Amino acid sequence: MKNFHNGKMQRVANYFRHSEKLEFTNSSMYWPGGTVNAPKGRPDCGFDNEFCVSPVVWKLAVYVLSAFIALIICMAALLICYRRKAFEVSLQSQQWKVSSADVKFTRKPPDGRSIISMFSGSFGEVSLSSKIFDDDELRGQVFTNVAIYKSTVVAVKKLRKTHAHLSRTILMELKEVYDLQHPNINRFIGASVDSPNIWILTQYCNKGSLQDVLNNEKLKLDWMFQMSFASDVARGMCFLHKSSIGCHGDLRSSKCVIDSRWVCKITDFGLEKFKGGQKANSYIGLDAEYHRLLWRAPEHLDEKKSSSRSQMGDVYSYGIILQEILLRGLPYCRNDFMEAKTIVNKVRKSETPPFRPLIPSTFGDGLYIKMMNSCWDEDPSVRPRFSDILLTIKRINNGKDINIMDNMILLMEKYTDHLEEVVRERTEQLEEEKQKTDALLYRMLPKIVAEQLKRGEPVTAESFDQVTIFFSDIVGFTSLAAISKPLQIVNLLNDLYTCFDNIIDCHDVYKVETIGDSYMVVSGLPNRNGINHAGEIANMSLDLLSDMCCFKIKHLPEKQLQLRIGIHSGSCVAGVVGLKMPRYCLFGDTVNTASRMESSGLALRIHVSSQCKSLLDDIGGYYTEERGWTSMKGKGTMLTYFLNGREGFKKPLPDLSKAASLEEHTFK
Repeated sequence: MKNFHNGKMQRVANYFRHSEKLEFTNSSMYWPGGTVNAPKGRPDCGFDNEFCVSPVVWKLAVYVLSAFIALIICMAALLICYRRKAFEVSLQSQQWKVSSADVKFTRKPPDGRSIISMFSGSFGEVSLSSKIFDDDELRGQVFTNVAIYKSTVVAVKKLRKTHAHLSRTILMELKEVYDLQHPNINRFIGASVDSPNIWILTQYCNKGSLQDVLNNEKLKLDWMFQMSFASDVARGMCFLHKSSIGCHGDLRSSKCVIDSRWVCKITDFGLEKFKGGQKANSYIGLDAEYHRLLWRAPEHLDEKKSSSRSQMGDVYSYGIILQEILLRGLPYCRNDFMEAKTIVNKVRKSETPPFRPLIPSTFGDGLYIKMMNSCWDEDPSVRPRFSDILLTIKRINNGKDINIMDNMILLMEKYTDHLEEVVRERTEQLEEEKQKTDALLYRMLPKIVAEQLKRGEPVTAESFDQVTIFFSDIVGFTSLAAISKPLQIVNLLNDLYTCFDNIIDCHDVYKVETIGDSYMVVSGLPNRNGINHAGEIANMSLDLLSDMCCFKIKHLPEKQLQLRIGIHSGSCVAGVVGLKMPRYCLFGDTVNTASRMESSGLALRIHVSSQCKSLLDDIGGYYTEERGWTSMKGKGTMLTYFLNGREGFKKPLPDLSKAASLEEHTFK
């Protein structure tokens, strides 16, 4: 390729056809006009001027932007006007206004005197009287003048004036107090300006003031509760200082009230213009006036200074409250019972060192003490702000926020855990006692019958086709009782029947009763056991008779106790008789026959009826001896037998040669 320049053609590139490559030389390529820059493929604004904005569009954009800015300014102005108008409407609507006719007192309207925290006479004398109202809404202890307003219990404070001029300043005061909302600020319900009833209504807190709670020795408050009160007061004051009100000016423990959830709240703040112009309080003496100044900062005690309100003054008052919380007493309660006037004068003089409440050395110098000392420092600029105080309280609580409800929940959890342990222990004790009671009940009644009675079910009499009944008594018991003391007889029977009871536990039998020296046992009821009832009674009889070989009468050790036994098998009916001390009794001819078998038997012998002997033969292994036909009262004559033993029974039996006859007794 060649380029024409200065009338000559110059080579600028070589093209190779076989390889289709284009190589440029070092010569410059000149374009028309003598420039070495290649001309553009299109105009800057495009062939149809499509890439350039016309001046009309720019002007339109400027107009739109200007209109938008003007619209924003207009909307801002409208918003400001709307807010001002809304503020004025809210200000004039007087939402805080309360009609005195809507306030229902349970007695005559309040006269302005507080029911408690009224000080009369010398410093430290507190009236703690309280009233109990009959109304359901007001039952319980009442700590201030109360009334019902719109179904709500409210605290009422009557101002000592009969008229209130609602200037714009006062309206704004009432509105800003009405708008305050915080968990640690006592809610302002409203105010009555109906002459002569000029009242202030606030939320009623039924635990009373912090001063009331701290001075109530019946209330047991742990350290967490006390720190919670200190934290609540600091939170409320921190919010109050950041609000339009700015400061409290008269912070005291009596101005901190506690609601039903044990949350401490700040009350009686603001409304300085509204509360102004009141008559002097004739109920408050000079000592009470000085007592009110115990919380006042020294810079506000100077009569030459007109201002008695500041945020740092509130911090000083908070320091005095911290002393009350720590010692659970009134301000300066450890300062040798000094009068309030003396204390106020010493604080006013700004002595060196400054006069402050005395704190016992036993409390040490921890964070709490340092925080309290810094709050009542003589120099207001050194005192901390409430935001710093909250951080210090958090450090005291190991970095955790203090919340009384969390503390109460924690205490409840601990109590619940402890309660569960106590319940478990009591349940175990109850189960043990129940087992003891059941064991005693099962000794008096059959277990099946006892369970029915425990369930409240009626126990019906039950018929049994085959049972074996055992009767025994002591031969010559009447003569034995005649030569023995009553206590000796009781001890004898107790020893004998204790021995019997231990033996019958080894057999499938049920002890029916003991009457004097008579002992009655049955087998085959209430649990049926086929024909084994005869064998169980026979085995038990042999064991009892064998035990007579070694049984000794304590007060007559040389005498042989002679037992007479009779057993009989047959049918009977069993049931519970009576409601008071119910008894499980047996009825039927079998019972009478068994009793006759015993009474017609011989000493140290087991008298067996033919019916029982037949069952023993069926079981097998029992040694019986025919006695013959025996006359029985009411039964005629019956063929009876004596049981002498059984296979495998190797226990010794009494020597019959020592047995006394029925006519001759050995106890003479």
